[in-house]
Amino acid sequence: MKSKTPFQPRNKSSLLLLWIFGFVGFNCWFFHLSSRYDARIGRSIDRQREVMRFDRGVRIRSADGAGSFRSDLLEHENERNMNGVEYEALFNDFEYDDDNSHANDVEQHENENIPQWEEETEDYDSSGPSSFALSDLQAGKKGKIAWLMSFPNSGTSFTSLLIRHASNATTATNYGMESNPGIDGKSVPVHDWSWRGPYWLHPPSQDSHGESRNTTEKNLKKQVISGSGTETGKSGSYNIPPEGASILTKTHCGSRCSFCPPDKYLETWQSFLIKCLSGSRSIPTTTDKDTSVDDKVHVNVGYQKEYVTYHPSLVEKAVHLIRNPFDNLVSRFHHEQKEHKKRRDTKWTGRYSNDANGFRKWCADEDLLFRSKEQRVAWEELGYDAKKIQMHFEGVACHAEFFRYVQWHNYAISAVQKLEVPVIYIHYEDYTTDLEVVTDRMLEFLNLPRVGILPTFDSNKDYSEYFSLEERAAASELMRVLASDACRKLIERYWVEFDFRVMRKQIQAILD
Repeated sequence: MKSKTPFQPRNKSSLLLLWIFGFVGFNCWFFHLSSRYDARIGRSIDRQREVMRFDRGVRIRSADGAGSFRSDLLEHENERNMNGVEYEALFNDFEYDDDNSHANDVEQHENENIPQWEEETEDYDSSGPSSFALSDLQAGKKGKIAWLMSFPNSGTSFTSLLIRHASNATTATNYGMESNPGIDGKSVPVHDWSWRGPYWLHPPSQDSHGESRNTTEKNLKKQVISGSGTETGKSGSYNIPPEGASILTKTHCGSRCSFCPPDKYLETWQSFLIKCLSGSRSIPTTTDKDTSVDDKVHVNVGYQKEYVTYHPSLVEKAVHLIRNPFDNLVSRFHHEQKEHKKRRDTKWTGRYSNDANGFRKWCADEDLLFRSKEQRVAWEELGYDAKKIQMHFEGVACHAEFFRYVQWHNYAISAVQKLEVPVIYIHYEDYTTDLEVVTDRMLEFLNLPRVGILPTFDSNKDYSEYFSLEERAAASELMRVLASDACRKLIERYWVEFDFRVMRKQIQAILD
C-alpha cells in the first residue's frame, strides 16, 4: 500500500501561483483585522472626546465647561426618578468591571461588556422613599458614602478591614458579588431605595420586610446577633455606621485592566467618574446555565452579576489610597498568578513563573503584543504628545502598566474635584510606620469612633530584584511626563533620579 504524500507543485509556475495566492490572502486578512481595530480605536476616541450627559439636564461637563458640576446635580435632583429607563443613556457604549476581594488583598479586575439594559421593578418597604430622597441625605437621616478609591492591589482590603476593626462598623462596596446575598438572592443595598448600589459588605440582620438575611447553610456560622443591623465578624460584631458617619465604600473606578490593548484602558475623567459610580450586584438565576464559570469561583451556583450605576449625590467624601508604583505593579502580577492558578491555567503559569524572571517575561510579552496598537493611537486627540509618549515607552518594561497607574491617579484626583467633596490621601507604606496615626486620621474624617483593636499590618515583601536602578529611573521619567501637578505631589516620592549621561561618561572613562 502506497503511503500518502503531501501535495507538491509540479513546476515552478504552480509554486509561484501558490505563493501569490497565499500572499494576497494574508494581506486581505491583515487588512480586515486592521480595519476592525481602527474602527474600535475611532469609536473609543469619539467616546472619550464626547461630554457625556446624565438624563434630564444633570450633566458631567468638560473641564472648561461653565458652572459647577455639583450645583447642577443638586439643582436637578428633585426632578429625578431613580428608575432603569432614565439611566439607560448612562450605560451605552461602556464596559464595566467587577471585583472580588480576599483577605490578602487579592482583588479580581476584569473587563466585561455590560448587557443590554432592561427596566426592572424592585419591591421595597412602603414606608421608605420610592424616589431619590435628597432631603433625607442632606438632613443626615440617611448615611452618605465615602469612597475608598484605590488602584487594584494597593491596600484596599486591609484599609476596609482596618476601619471595621477600629470602629466596629461595617463598610460597603460597589461590587455586590463580594458579599453574601440576602435571602432573596440579591446583594443588599446600603439604601433600600437605591438598589443600584452601593452594597453592604456585612448586610443588616433584617430586610425591610423583617426577614433574616444570609440564612443559607454556608452563612449559618455568621449569626446575626441583634435586630439593629449587626453581624458577627472577625473582631466580634460589625454595626451599621452611626448617624452622621460616612460609610466607607470600595471603588476601583476605571483604567485598571491588566495585559490589555489601549482601547480598553484609555479614559477621560468623565468615563472614569462613571466607572467610579459603577459596579455590580448579585441576583438569583432561574437555571444553573445562567451563571458563568468565572462567577462560580466567587459566588454560589445560582447567582449572576448585574451591572449597575448609582447617583453621584450619594458620595460625600473620598479616601484616596496610593502605593509605590513599582510594588503595585508586581503585586498585580502576583494577583494574575493566583487567578490563573485558581483557573488551573497551566499554560499561563508554565510560561510565567512566580518570580522576577516570570515577571520580566510577562512585561516583555505585553510590551511586544500591543506595540503596534499603541503606535496607532491618536495620542494628540487625547491630550498627549505622541512623540514624547512613544519615546518614553521605549526602554520601560510594562510601560502600559505605568501609564494605567498614573492615568488612574490623575483621574481619581479629577473625579473628586468635579464632585467637590473633601478627600484625604493615604500612602500604603504609612501603615507600616504610623498605623495608629493613619487610623485615627481616617476615623476622624469618617466621623467614626475608635472602639476596637487594630489588626496588624504585615508587609515584609521585597520587590527590589524585580527592577534594576536603570529601569526604575526610566519608568520614573515616563511617570513624570504623564502625571498632573496634583498627582506628581503624591507619587514623586517613589521616583528614582538617575542621570544616564553621567553614567555613560563614567563608563567611557573606565574604558578609556
